[in-house]
Amino acid sequence: MTDSAQDVSVKSCCAGFYELPVVSMLLGDNLHPGGPALTRKLAAATTVGRKTEVLDVACGRGASDRVLAAHCGCQVVGVDYSSVNAARARQLTQDAGLDDRARFVAGDAEQLPFRDGSFDVVISECALCTFPDLERSLVEVRRVLRPGGRVGISDVVLNAPVPEPLQDVIGHVLCITGARSTDGYRQGLQAAGFTTVRTRDVSYVLTEMMDRIERRMDRLDDFVDADQLGDVPGLRNAGPRLAAAREFVTSGGVGYALFTARNPRDRTS
Repeated sequence: MTDSAQDVSVKSCCAGFYELPVVSMLLGDNLHPGGPALTRKLAAATTVGRKTEVLDVACGRGASDRVLAAHCGCQVVGVDYSSVNAARARQLTQDAGLDDRARFVAGDAEQLPFRDGSFDVVISECALCTFPDLERSLVEVRRVLRPGGRVGISDVVLNAPVPEPLQDVIGHVLCITGARSTDGYRQGLQAAGFTTVRTRDVSYVLTEMMDRIERRMDRLDDFVDADQLGDVPGLRNAGPRLAAAREFVTSGGVGYALFTARNPRDRTS
């Protein structure tokens, strides 16, 4: 199966967006709500231990993988569509002295470069909502999981239509524009063949992220040249969009959730 030109364009655009220094400055090292604390919760929910082999899909610069390697002592592989992010993740992990437990490759979530049944656990944090074909990605996740393996996902969930002011770069930074409802993710997991799907609401992490972005937006000019902002339409004069985002979060129009599920031991299920 090959990607359409549109899908390739969407993936390249999204990967390139998260390579931008200004996005890292706004979101911090983790590039996802909840940071290391939520990664540890996801690890606990999927019972990651010292002997667990973990795949992190859309790993960015590998912050979560370093948390897992250090906190759980497990072996982690991170895969990201951006070769720039994968290379940066390798360097940061080497600098942290964790390269014996975490490695990184460039690859597509919809065509994972791993053999069937390679991992005990697959995680993905605030990334499924950016994939053009979520269903295909989940089928791939199940393929690379061992029978009885677990998947753990954290992602933005939509409870109402996205307001027009957020259908631009700010909506992408907050991973709002491509998100689904809680039932949408559950149905995607079940359609891919996963069982025992459980959800946990952790919407408080979006408020924390909004606080952080607003503080850093106030100081944006101190850290980023005007020329760089010119390459990211919507970050200049973003106050009204941030206010709309805050209202959307506060009103419950958008939330955040953890999803866990199991790959049946019988692969014919």
